[in-house]
Amino acid sequence: MKQISFVLLIFFSFGTFAQTTQQIDNQFAFAKTYGYLKYFYPGDEAAKIDWDKFAIYGAKNVENCKNPEELKKVLGEMVTDLMPGVKILNQAEIYKFEESLLKPKDLIGYDVVSWQHLGVGLINDKRAPYQSARTNRAKVFTPKFTGFGNAFTTIKDKKYAGKSFILTGKAKLLSGSGNGYFWLRVDKTDGKIGFFDNMAKRPIKTKEWTTFTIQGKIDKEVNSITFGAYLVDLGKYAVDDISLKIEGSEFYSTNFENERVEEEPTSIKFNTGRSSIENAKYTFTVKEENKNKYLLIESPLGAGTPEYVNLNLFKKHANFGEYAEKPIGSNLKIIVPLALYGTKSTTFPNPDSLKTAPLLAEINNSNYTLTASDLYFRLGNIINTWNVFQHFYPYFDIVKTNWEDDLKISLNEAYQNKDASDYYNSLKKLTAKLKDGHVSVTDFGNKNYYLPPIAWKWVENKLMITSVMDDNLKVKVGDIVEKIDGIDSKKYFENINQYISAATNGWLNYQAELESLYGLINSSLKISVLGQNKSIAIKRTLFASQYQGLLPKQTAIRSFGNQITYVSFVAADMKMINDSLQLLKNSKAIIFDLRGRPNENAELLEYLMVKDDTASNWLKAPEIIYPDQEKIVGYKTEGWDLKAKSLHLKAKIFFLIDGRVISAGESYASLVEHYKLGTLIGQSTAGTNGEVNTLTLPGGYVIRFTGLKALKLNGSQHHAIGIIPNIYVEQTAKGVKEGRDEILERAIAEALK
Repeated sequence: MKQISFVLLIFFSFGTFAQTTQQIDNQFAFAKTYGYLKYFYPGDEAAKIDWDKFAIYGAKNVENCKNPEELKKVLGEMVTDLMPGVKILNQAEIYKFEESLLKPKDLIGYDVVSWQHLGVGLINDKRAPYQSARTNRAKVFTPKFTGFGNAFTTIKDKKYAGKSFILTGKAKLLSGSGNGYFWLRVDKTDGKIGFFDNMAKRPIKTKEWTTFTIQGKIDKEVNSITFGAYLVDLGKYAVDDISLKIEGSEFYSTNFENERVEEEPTSIKFNTGRSSIENAKYTFTVKEENKNKYLLIESPLGAGTPEYVNLNLFKKHANFGEYAEKPIGSNLKIIVPLALYGTKSTTFPNPDSLKTAPLLAEINNSNYTLTASDLYFRLGNIINTWNVFQHFYPYFDIVKTNWEDDLKISLNEAYQNKDASDYYNSLKKLTAKLKDGHVSVTDFGNKNYYLPPIAWKWVENKLMITSVMDDNLKVKVGDIVEKIDGIDSKKYFENINQYISAATNGWLNYQAELESLYGLINSSLKISVLGQNKSIAIKRTLFASQYQGLLPKQTAIRSFGNQITYVSFVAADMKMINDSLQLLKNSKAIIFDLRGRPNENAELLEYLMVKDDTASNWLKAPEIIYPDQEKIVGYKTEGWDLKAKSLHLKAKIFFLIDGRVISAGESYASLVEHYKLGTLIGQSTAGTNGEVNTLTLPGGYVIRFTGLKALKLNGSQHHAIGIIPNIYVEQTAKGVKEGRDEILERAIAEALK
C-alpha cells in the first residue's frame, strides 16, 4: 500500500481543528501495531487481552506523544511485558532474530503455537464458515444459543380496518447477551402479512424501566392483529404495562397486577419459542419488584456452556523463527514473532505475572465510555475496523483505494465528529471505500430507520416517483423530483452515495434510492416536483419492515397465456414450484424472475440442467498466516454441487436480472450464465457474492462484509463486474408513468418469437 501522499499531508496540516498531525501519526502507528499483535502474535498473555478495550486503551495512551521517540517508548511499554519478543524499533535499526531468548533449552513437551486464519473468525461459533485459531491451543467456544420466547395476544375484529394505533410497553433487560423487543403484526384476509414491526433494528438493552412504542395504521384488509413482547437468545427480559390504543381509545392493556407471583401469566398467551438446544424452553413467570408485578421472560438454564475445541484449520502454519518486520509510521517499525514454543499450559518465555497482571487488569477492567461521545471510543472502533479489512478483506487487488490514506482520513474525522450521527457516517464512509455490496454498518442506537410512503428511482437521468403508498399524498407515480429538502436531487444523491459501499452502479443506485429516504419517525421529507410551485412535505411514518411490506410484490407463479409461465425466485418456495411442475413441464416458455432475494429454491435450477454441476472452486476462503495478506498459503474452495434432475424442463428459458441481484441471487445467475440455462434479460447484477462475515464493535455497532473471494464459475473475476445480461433493457420514463415492467415485457416479447 502507498505511503501517505503529500497532498494528504497538506490536508492534515491545514484542514484539522481538534488535533495535530502528530496526534494523527500517533494513532496511525498504534493502529498498525494493534492489527499485527491482535491477529498474528501467538502468545498466551496476549490471548487474555480484551482487544476491543485495548483499542480504546491504546488510542488514549498514544494521544499526547510529542515526537516519534516518545511514541516508541509508550508503544513499547504497552506491549513488551505482555508479548515477549515484540519490539518497537526505529526504522533504521537492524534486527536479528533472538532465538536464544524465545527458544527453551529443552523442547520436550513443547509444540509450535502460531495463528491460522480461515478468512477471519469474528464470531464465536464453531459452525461459522470463517475461523481463527492458534495451533496447539484449544479454542473456547461458548455455543451460539439461538432462540426466542414470545408473549402475545391475538385479536380478530375487522371494525378496526384502516385505523391508526399505538402499542406501548415498559421493559428492561435484566441480564444476558440477548435482546428484548415488542412487536405487532397485521394478518390480512388474503393470507399475506400487512403492517409488521418487530423492532428488528431497535433492540431493547436498557437496564432501567423504559417505555417503548410501535405505531402505525391497521391494513384495510385486516383479518387479525397479533402483538406482544419477546426475548431473543440469552437473558432475562422484564415486561410491564402493555397497552394497545386504537384511534386513541384503549383496546387492550395488562400490568400483571392481578396475576399470581412465581406463576405463569393468565392475561397474555405465550409460547416457549424455538431454541438451538433440544428441549430447552423459555419460561414466563410473574415477578414482583417494589410491590410492582411484571412479566419475566427467561432463556433456558444451562444454555451457552463453554466448549474447548482444538482446531486444525489447515496444514500450513508459521514456523519458529519466522517474524514480521513492518513499518508503522513515524519512522518506526514493529517486530512480531509469528510462532512461539508452548507447553499445554503456557507459551515460552513465561511472562512476569507481577508485571502482566496489573497491565491486563488496567486494560480489561477499565470502565470505558462506550458511546460515540467519547473520542477514544471513536478512535478505537476505527482502528479495530480498519485492521479487519487490512489483513482479511479479499478484494484489495480489485478495489483501487489507498487503505492507509483512508485510515488517516477516518482518524481525522473521528477527532472532528460532533455527535453519534457524525460518527456513524464516518464508519460508513470508511467502509464505502471498499466497494463491497455486502458492507452494511448498523448502529442499534440509530433511530433514522423510518421512511415516507413513497419510492423513487433514477430513470433517464431524472429522479422519478415509482410507488405511492398513501392515497392522500399530493404526488403520483411518474412525478419528477427536482429538489430534496431544498437541495438539487443530483447533489443530494452525491452526498448519499459517499456513504454506500457498492461494487457496481446498479447496487449503488438501488441502495441510494432507499437510503436517501431514511430519517427519524414523523420527520418530514420535503420535495419539489416538476410542475408544482410549492414543495411537498411527506412524513416518515414507516419502519423499514413496514415499508418493504407495502412495496409492490412479485407474484409467485402465474401464466401469461400462449403457454408462457412466470416464476418468481423471490416469492415462490420449492413446495409451490414442485406443485406447479406439470404447468412448467407443459410451458413453451418460462420466465424466471431473479430481481431480489431468492427464497431458498436453488433446487429449481436442477430442473434446467442437462448435466451435473462440476464447478467446485469458485468460492474461495483464504488461508492466512502472514499479516497484510502477504503470501496467502492457500484457499478452502467450494461450489454448490447441483445435480441435474431426471425431469428436465425443455421450454425456452429466460431470467430477469438487475442491480438488486446480489449474493445468493448472483450465485443463481452465475450458474445460469456458466451452464447456459437460459437467456439473461435486464441489467447487470450487483457484482458482490460470497459468504458474509460480521464484525461486532463496542457500543452496538455491527459491520458486515464479504469474507471470501467469489469468482465466476469459469474462474474469472466476478467482483465489481457481476453477471451481464444477454439482452440489456433500460427502464424508460414513459414506462414508469404507465406502471409497466419493461424488463418483463421484453422477456415476454422474446418468448413469443
